[in-house]
Amino acid sequence: MKAALRSLVAAICRPATRASERARPGLRVLMYHRVARVDGFDQLTVSPERFDAQMRALAASRRVVGLVDGLRAVRAGALDQPMVAVTFDDGYLDNLVEAAPILLRHGVAATVFVSTGFCEQTMVHPRYAAYARSRLHLDWDEVAELASLPGIEIGSHTDTHPYLPRLPDARAREEIAGSRDRIARRLGRDVRAFCYPSGDVGAREARLALDAGYEFAVTVSPGVNRRGFDPMLVRRTEITQRDDAEAFALKLDGAFDPLHRLLHVRRQWRFERARATSQGNDQS
Repeated sequence: MKAALRSLVAAICRPATRASERARPGLRVLMYHRVARVDGFDQLTVSPERFDAQMRALAASRRVVGLVDGLRAVRAGALDQPMVAVTFDDGYLDNLVEAAPILLRHGVAATVFVSTGFCEQTMVHPRYAAYARSRLHLDWDEVAELASLPGIEIGSHTDTHPYLPRLPDARAREEIAGSRDRIARRLGRDVRAFCYPSGDVGAREARLALDAGYEFAVTVSPGVNRRGFDPMLVRRTEITQRDDAEAFALKLDGAFDPLHRLLHVRRQWRFERARATSQGNDQS
């Protein structure tokens, strides 16, 4: 019922958001995590079949660019058409095995954000720690293999995927800046983009990302990025298995943005309350 209501609201909003996208084109950044076949619904997983259909539709209907190139174009001046970039969080093995062949088939560039602890195979994403039956994350050789593919860029997602705002300054700085250095040494190339774990970011985290030398940092704040955007607070649009062809098209047109902004305000309120509680406990 909730999904049907949200789709109805998005359909009502679509004419206005589509007109806005055309009048003031920007860069919409799609957020993925896993591309795999799993039992039941997982918020972070899209099946290979659905991902293939989405990339086919994306390549046929939009100008698709790499994340950094797209954000640089937005920053440089007005665009003549909307653009879309694709990103993946956490560095799952299926990004190489399942997603990469699909991306290459459709000529779609992508940025994959990896956590170095996952690459070292010393930990897994907390979401899957209790029931992971096989290796989930890319190792360093596989990260290098992925980075060698046309159109694929590797970004940083910290070392241990923590809730950054709950860390003391020195630890947060090491997670943000240290991970950039480690990935750069492993791959022999600069790391230009950062992704805040779970999208949790405040003014301190944004400042640390800038100080670490990243050109851009992405969040989970919904919407499109237009001229004047904050390079340390790049907006993204989450894509899930529930996004069939129509829902995917609605998201590309920004039709879900008004609703998602309201939901994000609620999420931010909960986030701020949790951070305040955490700081209070630390001081007691």
